[in-house]
Amino acid sequence: MMTANPWRRSARPMSIAHRGDSIRYPENTRLAYERAIAQGVEMIECDVNLTRDGVLVMMHDWTLDRTTSGSGPVKDATLTEIQALDAGSKFSPEFAGLPVPTTEETLRLFKEAGILGCFEVKGKTDEDSQAIAAALIELFLKHDALGYALMSSYWHPAMALAKARAPELVLAPERLPDDAPADPPEAMRQARALGANILQHEYKVTTPEVIQVLHDNDIAVWAWTTNTEESLVEALEKGADALMSDDVERMLAVINRLRPAA
Repeated sequence: MMTANPWRRSARPMSIAHRGDSIRYPENTRLAYERAIAQGVEMIECDVNLTRDGVLVMMHDWTLDRTTSGSGPVKDATLTEIQALDAGSKFSPEFAGLPVPTTEETLRLFKEAGILGCFEVKGKTDEDSQAIAAALIELFLKHDALGYALMSSYWHPAMALAKARAPELVLAPERLPDDAPADPPEAMRQARALGANILQHEYKVTTPEVIQVLHDNDIAVWAWTTNTEESLVEALEKGADALMSDDVERMLAVINRLRPAA
């Protein structure tokens, strides 16, 4: 079927590395991104928070505790304090000393590599997320990045704010709530409310019916997080337009086996 939506992938789903090749390398580090790029993924999904001094950094949690040698909220630390932290040792001692990348550095990396990036706006509160989204869209515009940088979030008002600033911004919102049963009309409503032609959907609660309804309305569906052989095959067979995985090697193997490039 012909479609005006470039994110629809009926023949071969797009491969998205979740926080980089994060099953083998510390998530949201430059190394994890570089290893995913080297394996040939089409996009990297990554996470953005804001420091006390207003610098965007690559960090999934709103606190530093889980992935770094630091503790406390990201927004309470300066960039200098965050870049002095170890973002590798908690994953494995062999990665000791890896720093937290800035979002600006990451944008440059993706541009140089010729890869797409989906930057997820994080934060603990609605106020935090709106500050992150406002800073992120300005960074996208500064680097003329809208051709390769997308924005996603669970914080839909933050994405609406960014879209109002730059209507050409491509949004890939998370279906809310992420663990609720499939609800095709509600999924479609959420995408339409943001002017988004992509919707991210947790694969365990994705059904062929919800994908069909979204496809009938020319909205692409990204299935996450598909880390096992079974989950990858299941999402692919349901008709997902993209698979998102921590395990880049396994994801690419399944795509190449079941939906080989023409």
